[in-house]
Amino acid sequence: MDSVFSHQAFAKELGGLPFELIGDFERKMVTDYGVRREDSPGYSGVGRRSIFIIDHDGIIRWTWVTSPEQRLPDYDQVLEQAKVIAAGAPD
Repeated sequence: MDSVFSHQAFAKELGGLPFELIGDFERKMVTDYGVRREDSPGYSGVGRRSIFIIDHDGIIRWTWVTSPEQRLPDYDQVLEQAKVIAAGAPD
């Protein structure tokens, strides 16, 4: 939901990214992906922290969504899943 300019600055700070970051000003994606918050005043329409790994065919192959038990993802697991999916290996 961050601006395109924010995404560009983030990617530049990381030395570039091999993929595009997507902005969601109209909050369509957070609704379509089922991660739109409506459970807390002040957060209405904001997306939950989430990660979707999508393959070359546009199919969601792996998902992580924040929860009270796990506020941040296991980044090693995210990277491993991304590598497996990028290599075309089965889930």
